[in-house]
Amino acid sequence: MPGLFVADTPTANSQLVWTASDWNLPGFRKLVSHPARIKEVYDVIQVGEGKFLNNIKNSLNGLQFGFGVPADQMKIVAALHGPANLLNYDDYVCKKYRVGEWLEISDPATR
Repeated sequence: MPGLFVADTPTANSQLVWTASDWNLPGFRKLVSHPARIKEVYDVIQVGEGKFLNNIKNSLNGLQFGFGVPADQMKIVAALHGPANLLNYDDYVCKKYRVGEWLEISDPATR
């Protein structure tokens, strides 16, 4: 069928894949080339009241106290995206753009 995937909608300015010029490559290379014995990356999408931090804490404690790996020999990164990216923003951004309301997340202490 001709025109099956053609629409008269305006083109969105979305970007699904970042190019190298969008990254802080020196910072990324420094992180990746760190001489740590243990490297872990946690892919975090949901805030889940911060429950993902328990997994990271358990990993750190298990490696350090269970296996004797010194703290300076571990590099653990939480890659936050989607709703979890909210944790990267300060109060100014959250208030200005009402991010908590948009994502239906509230601070239990302040509501």
